[in-house]
Amino acid sequence: MNHKNTLNGIIFLTIVVMVTLCVLFLDIPLASWIDKHLMAKAPFVKRANIPDLLLTTVVILTSLSTVIYIYLASLKIHNRLKLFCLLTGIVLPLSMMIKAFLKWLFGKTESRNWLCNQTSYEFHWFAGSDGFAGFPSGHMLVLTPLFMALWHFYPRYRPLYGMGWLCLGAALIVTEYHFLSDVIAGAYVGTVVYLLVSAVLKSPGLENRNSVVE
Repeated sequence: MNHKNTLNGIIFLTIVVMVTLCVLFLDIPLASWIDKHLMAKAPFVKRANIPDLLLTTVVILTSLSTVIYIYLASLKIHNRLKLFCLLTGIVLPLSMMIKAFLKWLFGKTESRNWLCNQTSYEFHWFAGSDGFAGFPSGHMLVLTPLFMALWHFYPRYRPLYGMGWLCLGAALIVTEYHFLSDVIAGAYVGTVVYLLVSAVLKSPGLENRNSVVE
């Protein structure tokens, strides 16, 4: 347990250092380069409205997971799908709530707000609102647990999950929705949320991997 706690502490400190370095040295230069060299050639990308789909996606997936879980439970069926639906039905809405709280807590300048208005790049503590709710990335925070659940329960398609997860992070940066630090922080928090929910549920599917995955 001590070794596990030490490892978790090292990972946390590593993420903190990475995010701090991004905030201080990488976020602005990277966003400016993307705006100048990539977005100038594809201005239509700025019209993409990715964030509007997040809540809808979570509502649909949570509802579907809940219905399937209740149905399988009523039949007294115990399989990987039931465990997967139980986990995702909890972790997705929980991630949404955590995302909303953290965005309000940090109040960090959003990438597009900074690029369009050249507002100050800073944190507005306990005052996150429109234009100042970029940290952490909500998409990475909420969807990382979904990718992790798929990774654990259906390992056959892990290359697709990994590629999809990386593409999501890259897309959020390239389309100027988030700074690099937002994406890294969102992915880390999403990972922590997933692992905590898994531990609380004490799911046999996560304790004994061979019972639910190929």
